Amino acid sequence: MSATRRHRVAISALVLASLAAGTAVAATVSIDRAAGEPTQPAERVNPPDAAVVIGDSAIAALRWVPGADNAIIGFEHTLDLESCRRLVASSCRGREGRVPPTAYEAMDFHAGKYKTLIIATGYNDGTPAFDQSFRSIVARARNDGYDRVLWWTLRSDVDYVSPGSVGNHRTFAQNNEVLRTLVASGAYPDVELADWGGYTSDRQEWFATDGVHYRAVGAWAASDYLSRKMAFLEDRPCPMPRSPGLAPENPCPDPDATGPVADIEALYPIGEDGVLCYEIGAERRFECRLDTHVLQLERTLRNGDSGPDVSALQIRLIRLGLLGVDATGFFGSVTETAVRSFQSSSALPVTGVADVATLDALGFDTSGIG
Repeated sequence: MSATRRHRVAISALVLASLAAGTAVAATVSIDRAAGEPTQPAERVNPPDAAVVIGDSAIAALRWVPGADNAIIGFEHTLDLESCRRLVASSCRGREGRVPPTAYEAMDFHAGKYKTLIIATGYNDGTPAFDQSFRSIVARARNDGYDRVLWWTLRSDVDYVSPGSVGNHRTFAQNNEVLRTLVASGAYPDVELADWGGYTSDRQEWFATDGVHYRAVGAWAASDYLSRKMAFLEDRPCPMPRSPGLAPENPCPDPDATGPVADIEALYPIGEDGVLCYEIGAERRFECRLDTHVLQLERTLRNGDSGPDVSALQIRLIRLGLLGVDATGFFGSVTETAVRSFQSSSALPVTGVADVATLDALGFDTSGIG
């Protein structure tokens, strides 16, 4: 017998002996005297509610970043996360090579299995139909027997422009206001907001340059946030402390009130940044590759150009404080002046043309420019 096996046998014998001794003592107590009255009444502890998360490519990092879903702790859950998903309108083709069902359609697969529905979708939805999409999702959730809908707010200080220019930073801010207005109306007491947009407003380092898609640390942070939010809603202890060496708070406070955990990397084993594992095509072929979600532009930009790539350039210049007007998608003299200002401050040739060097310096992926 190996030393390891002898050690395990010895431990097993000790445990059995202890159990036997404990049984003997318990038996003696029960025979020698009557059991005393309980000092406290028994309290039934209900298990945490099971939840399903229906989301788009932003929160899909919980599925794509290896291990990030391990930080979802404390409740049974299913992650239904797909790139290019929309709420009710037909979804677009996602980065995994398929058109996913909408959030409304995806609810078909989960009806009757969960008590909490978590909606983390909206970056591919425009504002005109957002109000009605919200109402449709909530009505269906009620019909399907959900006790609670937890709806994530969108990040709005971002460069991301959704496929077909359906949504951008202004759209996301407007949709957040629609959410808050609807919830505040009192007509939706079963809907809670998870203010992910507010929670992460000072955590740009958690995100790719587009401001929407998560880096590895952001994916782990989102899982941690979700765990804390659910613990707060169910009046449970936090599943993790706020920093190593501290006790988890009990009951768990609302993370939207306490703000983000300062050092996620001290709590979790976050791996290499940029490595994402996808399920490609209808057959869901597993493939891991480096993908940093940096916005890719396919041409240089100059005065007279127009399109969503110009909007992306303008939004980046606005965030840098160089462009004082809204993004219009048209490259005019004001945009040219902002480009010149950036080039001057970056020691680049001052031409007013957003050439490859300028776009690189602005943080865009220029590998598609021939």
